[in-house]
Amino acid sequence: MLTPRFSVDQNDEFVFVNIKLSSIRFSARNVEIVIDDNLFIFSLPPYYLRLRFPGLLLEDERVKSSFVPKEESIKIQIPKKTTGEHFDDLDLTAKLLARLNEPTAGVVPGNGAESKRPLIEEVDEGQSMPSMKDLQKEAENFNWEVEQKPAAELSAEELAGHPKYGFNNAYNDMINATLANGNDINELANPDELKPDDRITQRLIQENLKFDPEYYASDYLIAKYEPENCRIKDILGWQSPYKRLFDKYQSKLAAKPGIGHVPIEFDQAEKDHMADLPHKSYLVDDPRPIYYTIVCLLFAYCYEIRSNEGDSTVESGWSIGKLTPQLSCLDSQLLQSTNFTEKSMLRVVVLTMERRALSYPLVRNYELVKDCWNDVYYVLRCGKRGVLKAILAAREFFRFHDVYYIYCKILLDDLCSWILRDDGCNERILRNLAHALRKEAESVGKKDVVFEKIMTEDSDEMEPVSIDEIEQLAEESYRASQSTV
Repeated sequence: MLTPRFSVDQNDEFVFVNIKLSSIRFSARNVEIVIDDNLFIFSLPPYYLRLRFPGLLLEDERVKSSFVPKEESIKIQIPKKTTGEHFDDLDLTAKLLARLNEPTAGVVPGNGAESKRPLIEEVDEGQSMPSMKDLQKEAENFNWEVEQKPAAELSAEELAGHPKYGFNNAYNDMINATLANGNDINELANPDELKPDDRITQRLIQENLKFDPEYYASDYLIAKYEPENCRIKDILGWQSPYKRLFDKYQSKLAAKPGIGHVPIEFDQAEKDHMADLPHKSYLVDDPRPIYYTIVCLLFAYCYEIRSNEGDSTVESGWSIGKLTPQLSCLDSQLLQSTNFTEKSMLRVVVLTMERRALSYPLVRNYELVKDCWNDVYYVLRCGKRGVLKAILAAREFFRFHDVYYIYCKILLDDLCSWILRDDGCNERILRNLAHALRKEAESVGKKDVVFEKIMTEDSDEMEPVSIDEIEQLAEESYRASQSTV
């Protein structure tokens, strides 16, 4: 059976479902419509659609359906049980798709049904979802400290040399095959065999090797003393559309308190992309690594978009992939399990992304780095819809690439699907994260961003050098060159 394209709208009294039926001979006698509490089922072979709404519906004489031949669509009107109730997120059509293994009211299993049940059975969301008060309390108590826990025991697969990675550490043995096809995002040697701590070690080594003090110093001096010869002034002056949206929302909120979330709209292409996401549940023990992944991916996306003043290039997928450690290094842990000095994981995230942003992109500028953290803040303040819109945009650079598509399979598809879910990404946690991240990013300075480099020609030893020290050396060199002119 095929899931048709569809859209949903509402007024105070009704929900309107518009279902596209392409290239079929319409027959009213073959149409089946079922309405059961919040569940809506439509069937017209070969099309089948199950939607689960956030509120209750009624099946009475006001239910109407009509076929519009010119539009190749059938339009269905369904009354709400409570007149005036507003159903949230009806434009997020992927969120409405009911999963086949969810129980439905009034369905009684027949003979032998028990023998075919899975070992882990998904129960109805309405029975298992925590209350809004519980979710609010959880969000308020959410902390971003480094978790103190004993070393995790390795699974049988990991002991056999098949470590997990990707979304919620659910994948393995998928990256090595892409190396022969030219996967230039990957930074690891034997990525499918490396354990998490080994991935971090290789990532840190690669960042130290890739960072070029002369490149950074040159960009720093040109931006400071010859801004007319570079694009940095325009790049820094560019304003994120998410900031404009949030500022507009704040001004409306001041004039009319009580307005809900920042109004983020999705175009039809974005809705189609959401409809193609996997429809499944996720057993997530600790969601914090997923939020760290969101932050890293948003920073990489914001850096690329700001660097191109709102546009993208053929290299955008590479740039976003390289900057995001969860993609290029399969590193969702970010901190060595033997590191007991760091207390804040958000500080680790900030330092990791700043090191990578000063090592890989074409434009390497510390003011640009700080502006990008500001951009990330406004995306997070735009809530789930803002985060989803940005990550969907980032996902597009990977989706149809001959090699990079693998990162959709191991991370990006599941991440977008999880953000969509009511029991996934949490609005209050995103707000908590936005404020905590901004505070951490402001506390990190040039002296904190340190690389290990060989700084003199007559030495073979690596020594730590900060961005602040490199800028001081660049200033001394510039003044010396000016004094000889």
